[in-house]
This record gives sequence, C-alpha cells and structure tokens, in this order.
Amino acid sequence: MTPRKLSVVIPVQNEAATIAAVVREARMLSPVEIVVVVNGSTDGTARLCRELGCNVYEFKHPLGNDVGRAIGAYYAKGDVLLFLDGDIPIGHDRLRPFVAAIENGRDIALNDLSWVNATGLPHYTTLAKKMFNRMMRRIDLSGNSLLAIPHAMSRRAVERIGWQRLATPVVAQAVAMEQGLSIWHAGAVDVVTPNQPRLMHARKRGDSPFPESTERILGDHLEALAYAIERFGPRALLTDGARNREFLRTYEAPRRLRKARRSAVIPVGEERDTIREVVREARKAGMDEIIVVANGADDETVSRAMQVGANVLVFRQRLGHNVGRAVGAAFSSGETLLFIDGDFVVPAEDLRAYVQAVESGIDVALNDLTRLCYRSMPLDAVSAAKYFLNCCLRRPELLNGSMTAVPHAISRRVVDAIGFRNLMIPPLAQAMAIMGGFDVRNVHYTDVLTPNRIRPDHALRGGTAPAFERIVGDHVEAIDYVLRRTDRRGGFFDGNRNRAILEQLGREHP
Repeated sequence: MTPRKLSVVIPVQNEAATIAAVVREARMLSPVEIVVVVNGSTDGTARLCRELGCNVYEFKHPLGNDVGRAIGAYYAKGDVLLFLDGDIPIGHDRLRPFVAAIENGRDIALNDLSWVNATGLPHYTTLAKKMFNRMMRRIDLSGNSLLAIPHAMSRRAVERIGWQRLATPVVAQAVAMEQGLSIWHAGAVDVVTPNQPRLMHARKRGDSPFPESTERILGDHLEALAYAIERFGPRALLTDGARNREFLRTYEAPRRLRKARRSAVIPVGEERDTIREVVREARKAGMDEIIVVANGADDETVSRAMQVGANVLVFRQRLGHNVGRAVGAAFSSGETLLFIDGDFVVPAEDLRAYVQAVESGIDVALNDLTRLCYRSMPLDAVSAAKYFLNCCLRRPELLNGSMTAVPHAISRRVVDAIGFRNLMIPPLAQAMAIMGGFDVRNVHYTDVLTPNRIRPDHALRGGTAPAFERIVGDHVEAIDYVLRRTDRRGGFFDGNRNRAILEQLGREHP
C-alpha cells in the first residue's frame, strides 16, 4: 500500500514553552506539512513555529475553542490529517496508530478515553460524551470523542463532514455518524493528566453551576443532538416502547363530582399477586383516591384491584409505557398525585414521605436514587441518561433524580401547567416542570431495584436492551423540548468561537 500524505494540524495560543516538543514528535511521522494555526498569541509562538519549518497561519485575536482546528483542516493538503494540541507533547510512537488507522481504511481514528471515570461518578463532560454516543446508537464508542486529541481523519471524511463543522467537534462527529463514516478508537493516550488548568476551567458565567469549559462542552453536545433531531426526529430514531400516542391525544377523562385531597395513580398489567397489597399500602399512606389503570391487564388483576376498593379504569389493549400514568392523572381529582407501580409493594411510611414533601411546598418530589450513582461503575445507561438531562437543565445536584422512577409525587398545579398528556414521557414532564420554575427535588430513598421484576424488554440484545433504548429515547425527547425552548445549544456558552471568520474564509476561498 502506498503511504498517503500526512498533514499535522496544531492550533496554538501562547504555547511557546511546549510547541517545539510537539512539533519534534510530529516530525518523526514524516508529514508533508505541519500546519500551525496561531490565534491570540503574545509570547512568540508564531515566530518559533516558523523557525521550526511549520506552515503558520496567524490571527491576531483568539478564535475561540476548536476554530483553529477547522482552519487548519481547510489549509491542510494531506490525504490524512492528524490533529494535535500545542500544549501536550505526545511521543510519535503513540501517534503512529492514529495515522495507520486512516491508512488502513478508517475515516476517523479517536483517542480511546473509555478508562476515564471508570471507577467513579463521571465528570460532566465525560458523561456528555458517553450519553451522546449512546443516544446516537454508537455504544461501542463509549466516551470517545472528536473533542479529544489526538485524533486523525481522512481527507474524504473532512470533505463529507465539511471543514467548517470541525469548529464544533461533536457536531462533526454527529455528521460523520449520519454519513456512515468509519469511526474507530485507534489508541489510548492520556491527555487528561497533562492537561494544563486554565481560567475557563474554574471561571463561571452568571449563576451557572458549571465552569465555562464545561458549559461549552455541554453546549457542543446539545448542538450535536439538535443536528441529529433535525435529521431523525425528536427521539433520534430510538424506540418509543409502542406507546399509543394517538389514543392519548384524544383522551378526555369523564367529569367527576367528588373532589379528593390525595390521589394515587397505579398503572398495572399482570399484577394479580401484588395489586391488593399495593392498594392497601397506598390507603395506609393517606391516599383517599386510588386509581388503578388496567393497561391490557388480565381479568384477575382487575378483579383484585376492585376487591380492595380502587377505582379501576380498564383498557383491554396495551397503551404502552407510562400512558397509564397520564390517563390516571387525567382521571384524578386530588391536589397531590402519587405515582406508584403495581408490580411491587412500597410500604406506607415510604409513600408518605413523597406526599408530605408536596404538601409542604415542593412541586415534584422524586425518589432519591443518587446512591445508585456510586454503587456500580461505570454508571448504568439509565442513571447516566437521567443525570445528563439534569445537567442539560442546569440541575446537576439532582444527579439521577427522575420522574421516570417511582414512587414520586407531584402537585396538581404542575399537572395543570404542563398538561397531563406529557406525563406519558416522564423526562419530558420533568424538563417542563424545571423550565416552568417549579420546585423539583429528591426527597426520599425507596429501593425499587431489588423488588423490580425482570421483564422481556430488560434482556440484552446487541449490547443494549429495548427498555434502555426507550428510556434513553425519552431523554432525547426531553432534550428536544429544552432545545425548542432555548436555542441550538440549550442556552449554553459557545466558548467565544469566532464563527464569522469561518464564513469569511469560505467566501474568500470557496
């Protein structure tokens, strides 16, 4: 095989102390050129790079994160492009596998950082990378991303993606996935330990819970998801769990004269062994209205629910996941709504904690499952999806707190504000509640993992499970709502990227 021409692209800003070492190692790969994009430097970096024989493109003012990569890709002439940073020297022997992967037919070769946070709660940025890949159905990529150097790319990939999109690496990755380009992790280089602390790693904007660098990276992932949603729909092609949305669209609950104080909503399928005790515990917790939504349930489950005095709404055909919650909420009349499942019994004292939290002023009282974030590592897909959404909503302290999990309780005013139909997609309802200014908190821990029944859609197929895909899809749908209410980046900081210069360059040299 004839070796292909290699271009090394290095954006730099005030890297005079390290750039010579970076260039020296890159030279060992025999590139046809080393393209250095100097932006906003004041320390002689540009002069040093010229003395080192690099092709230097200098800009007086900072371009913002990753814009230099895009400009470097525009000027590069090689068939293979290797992207480095000017502040982290990497041995040429560690770089060679990335070039070899492209020479052997891959389109994109990523740095394998799957080991990062494998034994602890993931950093927000690691979480975002992993969840983006999962939402794009590329579980195999773990947390690997075009955000991290080193990475390499074929000329074909640059042309298919568009060089300007490299200024937002996660968007470029989304385009590559859509285009069906071959993406591979070619080597594992530790760029986390030597990464230099910068002001943006600590400085915060306004009342954001995140530093600027994290704001930017979260925004990049939301921008990439906006791209995917535009192409594939509000769930990015992830399964919907056979929900009967059309039924719910036209459903209206009958008017009722009786007004309850507290309503419990219990969707059931085949729960004949547990439903009576579930209802009894709800009543012990002080629920004066108990609504059982029999969603394709067997006759015995329906009969036993009626025997213990529940209001049973019978639907012979399965309505799909969480549709029963929405139907029960529409039928309910209480000021406080408690949501539980019919397949396992939660003691009354646990249920009271959620009801009392709402009656003390909290609008959405969630099951505090945060301990699950520390129980097993890496973080499971469902907890990670919940945590990521909460970060996108700027509520990272909620961790994996979610309306997806039972038990939880909500106030009537939340239902009235967001609409009962949106309870069909619990993460969407949560996003609407938080963005609507309601008080959403984790209030009490109830173990729902131990008693939870294993169902057919929990079984792994191709490295994932249908239930996981549905729940992840619910969170994409919630993110779609966030994007529609804010902007393509969810309102997150852009890293002061000079996008105008990319447009100008494109006009001057089409």
